[in-house]
Amino acid sequence: MDSHRFAARVEHLEPSSIRKMMGIAHRLVQEGKTVYEMNIGQPDIHCHPSFAEGLAAKTATGHICYSPFVGETGLRETFARYLNHHFDNRGVKHLVVEKDNVHVTVGASLALVNTFLAFINPGDEVLCIEPYFQPYVGFLAVAGGVLKTIPTFAEQGFVLPPDQEIESRITPRTRAILFNSPCNPSGRIFTEEEVTRLARLALRHNLYLIGDEVYREMILGDRESFSLLQVQLEPELMERYKNSIIVIDSASKTFSLCGARVGFVVARAPLVEAIARVTAHTVASVSDILQFGVARAYEQILSDPTFVRDLRRTYRERLDAAMDALAEFLPGVVAPRPEGAFYLMIQFPDIPDANEFAMFLLERFNLGGETVAVTPAESFYQTPGRGRNEIRLALVLSPEKIRRSIAIMGEAYKAYKVFQGLQGKASLR
Repeated sequence: MDSHRFAARVEHLEPSSIRKMMGIAHRLVQEGKTVYEMNIGQPDIHCHPSFAEGLAAKTATGHICYSPFVGETGLRETFARYLNHHFDNRGVKHLVVEKDNVHVTVGASLALVNTFLAFINPGDEVLCIEPYFQPYVGFLAVAGGVLKTIPTFAEQGFVLPPDQEIESRITPRTRAILFNSPCNPSGRIFTEEEVTRLARLALRHNLYLIGDEVYREMILGDRESFSLLQVQLEPELMERYKNSIIVIDSASKTFSLCGARVGFVVARAPLVEAIARVTAHTVASVSDILQFGVARAYEQILSDPTFVRDLRRTYRERLDAAMDALAEFLPGVVAPRPEGAFYLMIQFPDIPDANEFAMFLLERFNLGGETVAVTPAESFYQTPGRGRNEIRLALVLSPEKIRRSIAIMGEAYKAYKVFQGLQGKASLR
């Protein structure tokens, strides 16, 4: 027997295309090239100073301890107050989130992994709206689950298909529906009508409904996101509904704290307890220092929401810069304007393989020693052939750098078409 054989769950874990491009970009930077990294959602915006103040205050006590595996009481209470305040300001008066509805995790990623480990058996299926955040596939695979998709299309505004089409994809193995709004990568914010339809579908088929809402504050247009926590059904359905929903959230994007790795599960107390038991047997708990820092940040925006308002304005300015630059430097591409999050999907009508273009742009092309890292979009789809001519840009640079990046992409696009032509001629010889 091969003593070095890996477990089957590892053999089937595909590397993330996002992280692959990140590794290449970092190597090129070490070699002296300037790389505008628009391939990963790592904002260049500094976190709110209240986070550092919370870290310093906790460190000054000299007591750095294990946390309760469900999370520090102070952070759970503060995050519950944040949610109640957020929705109350939007006219939602029926919602009351308490600390017992909140579990603190090592980022939203582990929140999803542990949710799947708590409720998914090997072979179970989770329906997910396509395009989707590519790591979902691996998160689910760790639990032995299988991702199935509900396709949506840019030319239709990424709207949900009719109920009959969604129901045709539900099988005896389907255990949950997962959706992300605002959506990474499409930028779609699903409407109240769409989210309510998903709620009714989930109840009709006795499924969990999991909402990845980590971009709730990243609004690029006039319409706010609509949360699973806002859904109102007939009184006789509400108890079942509340027992079936799980909301995932994170401090990463709201406060530009990706490296802090603090996320949340929000659900009825029995669901929270089940997921927290998985946490207890994996990472034990989240760093108590980081939880104090994040709690201070949420306390700050409860008293003064200026940071979040400024964040929204910043990303809207970046999106405007990107759309203007695309019109100037890449006029032939298709780029639907996103409603939320901070990503932009771009279709190249005459490029058959965006993976190849992305690698050409990063490794074979530079303009004055500068180039751009982007993410090929094929990995955001399960349907064969979809995303082959698309890339995703993360709007995590200043408007000036975004404009420069797209100008470089425009020149690379011209060079790539020449390169394609030369390759074609070579293949005919």
